[in-house]
Amino acid sequence: MLEIPRNLEFHHVPYGQKDEEHELIGELADVFKNNEYVKNELVKDYVKKIVERVHTYPNTNNQRACIMDFLREENIKKLLDTKQANKQIDKDNLAEIEKMTTYWINEIRKKIIQELRKYLPDDLCFFVKEKFKTGNRHNKKSIIVDNSTKKEYFLKEQDIDNDGMALERKEALTKLTLAIASLADPKKDMPFIIAPKKIGHTKSWRKYLTQVSDYEDFTDLGSVITTKNEQGNFYYEELNEVTAKKVLNSIIDCLRGAKFMAQNGLTVMDLNTVLIGKNLGINNKTKRGVIFDLDGIAKVGTEITCFIGPRKNDGQANTKLFAPEYRQFIAGIIATAESMIWEIGDSIRRLAEIQIDIIFEDHGMIAKPEMIAVWNKLKEFSKKMTYEAPADRPPFDICIAKLEEITNKFPNS
Repeated sequence: MLEIPRNLEFHHVPYGQKDEEHELIGELADVFKNNEYVKNELVKDYVKKIVERVHTYPNTNNQRACIMDFLREENIKKLLDTKQANKQIDKDNLAEIEKMTTYWINEIRKKIIQELRKYLPDDLCFFVKEKFKTGNRHNKKSIIVDNSTKKEYFLKEQDIDNDGMALERKEALTKLTLAIASLADPKKDMPFIIAPKKIGHTKSWRKYLTQVSDYEDFTDLGSVITTKNEQGNFYYEELNEVTAKKVLNSIIDCLRGAKFMAQNGLTVMDLNTVLIGKNLGINNKTKRGVIFDLDGIAKVGTEITCFIGPRKNDGQANTKLFAPEYRQFIAGIIATAESMIWEIGDSIRRLAEIQIDIIFEDHGMIAKPEMIAVWNKLKEFSKKMTYEAPADRPPFDICIAKLEEITNKFPNS
């Protein structure tokens, strides 16, 4: 396992939309804006608890996890809830205070971090300021930089609901790490997965499992095929011949990575996403496709106790994008390798339908017939990849060969 150097910095990789904040208005606004709600004495007492707890851990990684745990939103809210109880704040104001607390949580955290740096060395506090710049708590992605060697590492942090789930995920990630490490030339033989090199978790009411690997400069496919407008909404672009081949070849590479995982008794349950390709990427150096998000990794044949998959805008599960074998949330749902074939096939189907619609809308019924013909062939083959029963879907090798054959039919620009 990789031992991460101590002298590191975190640099946030912007990803996802920032949570909507509650505007500070009304009689209580000035109290928050003047930092009167969280007195310095309360912050100092909280920092004292952090320092005392940190010193109970001899291991540096556990010390870092301890700091992160204290700085999590839910734990800072507990601090504020205690203050509310002690002051016996008018119940009529509690709802407004809760909204303002959500808004103001980063400002409170800044005060804690500023005070914390007085008592702990930099290599323990090194990442907290940058780490909490992201507003997308569920899907944190960061680059860790070793200041002494300037070597970059990739970090992915995920939420885990319970001890059993955290252990299962850790075992699956460890199995993948060992499988890639056993190859004669891992980077050459398996460039299609960003493999975790170090796995750990914080100790809190929620588990936060982290994956660390050698950093690869990648772009997620969702960013390649979409554009964000001034209102912050994403819409799909028309892909020319070059970009279409680039995207499809990257998806095929990710299918190769999925095949490797299947051969080692592993699967990933959230390859199908909104936006399309959000968990699949293109390595900007090698130009190959790469699976970089392993939130939904599981061992094939194990019962799924908590499903990770795409959600709608309202936060509810988007079951239409789940493989059929995962749609019934009852006991006995078993992880399959064939679900990855379904998910990638469904992503291709959706992409093909979107591109055909865009071409018809922008160019009319008779424009770009060669492009439409290829997208239609991809759509037709995706139907086989998305058969209801896992056993009826084509195996990985046939999917890869057929998708390559169809993609090569895109006309030259």
